[in-house]
Amino acid sequence: MPRDFSIQRLLYMTILVIFMFQASLVEAYLGENGYVNVDRPVNNLDILRGDVFVVFIAPRTENLSAKCQPLNRGGSFDLSVSTNYISTYLGVVSVVGVQLNTHGTYKLTIRLSNSKPWNYTLGVYTRNVRFYEEYWGKNLLAQGTFIERARFFRHPGNWTIIITLKSHSQTSHSLIPSIILPTPVNMALLLTIWILIIYVNSFAFIDTYFKSKKESVSNARWIMVGVMMLISVYLAYQIYLFAASTALEGG
Repeated sequence: MPRDFSIQRLLYMTILVIFMFQASLVEAYLGENGYVNVDRPVNNLDILRGDVFVVFIAPRTENLSAKCQPLNRGGSFDLSVSTNYISTYLGVVSVVGVQLNTHGTYKLTIRLSNSKPWNYTLGVYTRNVRFYEEYWGKNLLAQGTFIERARFFRHPGNWTIIITLKSHSQTSHSLIPSIILPTPVNMALLLTIWILIIYVNSFAFIDTYFKSKKESVSNARWIMVGVMMLISVYLAYQIYLFAASTALEGG
């Protein structure tokens, strides 16, 4: 790499790559059913096997669909969707409910369209409050057998909600997170990009370090190197999420 290839140019190129990557994601969602608003409210939400996880949507909407994908072989579940459901907790809503029957990780994808501001509530119907006190925390909002996990308010439009659920058995107490790996092709691409990112960051750091031994290097240059590394970490994480998400969709 030429010596005049400055740290500033490396930083600008890194930022440009991030913008191009994010733009490609937006374009991908624009091309698929017009769902541009993608929401990932929680990651790896722990659910007790046999309990019913629900997503209440208010106000109710007719434009609602959902699918559940087991990320482990042999995964079993029951999925139900209702556009007109009367909840004793929230009144008239739309609802998506899923019961995970086997241990493993599942991906729940909900697509909807609403012309008005709306909100959705995540929760679970259970008789084992102690399990959720362990995994969700002690300050649970419970009403009868229903435990609310969180509520989110969103603006009108077309939305896709993606939630990863982890099913546990009654005797399971493992808090070690599971890692979803991309497909072999995506993994090869992922490793190639990561190696390139590591190379660029290593060059920037080593070049600055040896220059500091020969001449005075400003603090601004070191700060720029640090910022570039942080941006690279963010970019690498976004690429992993995209590769894993593509694998879960079957791509």
